[in-house]
Amino acid sequence: MGNDAPQFPPEFAAALDAVRAVDVRPEMSLIEAPAPAKLAPYAAAVAATVEVDGVEMARGRLVLLHDPDGHEAWVGTMRLVTYFRTELEAELVTDPVLPEVAWGWLARALTDNGVALTAGSGTVTRVQSQGFGELAESDEPEGEVEVRASWCPVDDLTAHVQAWLDALCAAAGLPPADPEVRALHGRVR
Repeated sequence: MGNDAPQFPPEFAAALDAVRAVDVRPEMSLIEAPAPAKLAPYAAAVAATVEVDGVEMARGRLVLLHDPDGHEAWVGTMRLVTYFRTELEAELVTDPVLPEVAWGWLARALTDNGVALTAGSGTVTRVQSQGFGELAESDEPEGEVEVRASWCPVDDLTAHVQAWLDALCAAAGLPPADPEVRALHGRVR
């Protein structure tokens, strides 16, 4: 009887284990998702949603890329690529400091989790929608902000994934989790 499990390089297999080991808050769901096939020889992804009282507050995706030969732009063999987004009240979308605040969710989470990284970059996009015609009567103006970023993890990948989850919770408006309280459920499915 043969082993049909895919064979991964040890560094990528350890990275997958680190992603699966992360603690997830009760307001979050985290599932393995399809990864882009052409960005690196090895890739995996997780998708996350933050819900409070049945209302989706934020959602995002984290992709782990691995090229055993390295990649010049990455400055390493691993790369994390993410996006996360949340809806906002329309007036917040036009606030001139919104991009810095949204980028700060990720920057602060990475710092708070004590991670080291190289080759970090990203963008913040804001969108404001206004209904017209029949939608004008029923829809209030809406807004959304999306953070896209990528970086090369230097140390413990679990801390990087935890930082991403913390940034997603900050985008959803949740207070920081109490480090003394550990989740009993919510592992990556």
